[in-house]
Amino acid sequence: MTLKGKKILLGITGGVAAYKAAELARELGRAGCDVRVAMTEAATRFVAPVTFQALTGQTVWTDLWDPRVADNMAHIELTRDRDLVVVAPASADFLAKVAQGLADDLLSTLVLARRCGLMVAPAMNVEMWENPATQRNVRTLRADGVAFAGPVAGDQACGESGMGRMLEPAAIAAEVEAWFQPKALAGRRVLVTAGPT
Repeated sequence: MTLKGKKILLGITGGVAAYKAAELARELGRAGCDVRVAMTEAATRFVAPVTFQALTGQTVWTDLWDPRVADNMAHIELTRDRDLVVVAPASADFLAKVAQGLADDLLSTLVLARRCGLMVAPAMNVEMWENPATQRNVRTLRADGVAFAGPVAGDQACGESGMGRMLEPAAIAAEVEAWFQPKALAGRRVLVTAGPT
């Protein structure tokens, strides 16, 4: 991987797939990334912050009003030295917040105040993913330049199957690596033709 030295803020929202974020933190750390973690309150109900502190060796941030930040502006300070914010899992609620510019907790606020790129790895029930409101939010986020890692189709924790399953951690790490690669064809227009065989 070419991620050595990259500074990532890993955001975690509430959902069963939050347990996979622990393996993602480990994957990014193994690749040489400096990983900082911010969790929503809902995420802490699925995986304890101490798990991520152990995996990253860094403080885990959960509170918009955390007094450990001298100027009480964690939403600004936590991303200023980061190269990329990766939110995995990204719930339907979180996607809707970001699409509408809402900021009512630490993670949504720091995403709104960031200067670096944003990648989301959606994870939700198939009906939530296919809901017209979610798809409208996805289109808005893509138009705003947000990168998507997944989702994929497969079995879901609720017992249903379909689109909305979060990518596996190794696949998300590969998407992060690809995000940092030079985009040789960015901005170019290409015409592909295929004649008769």
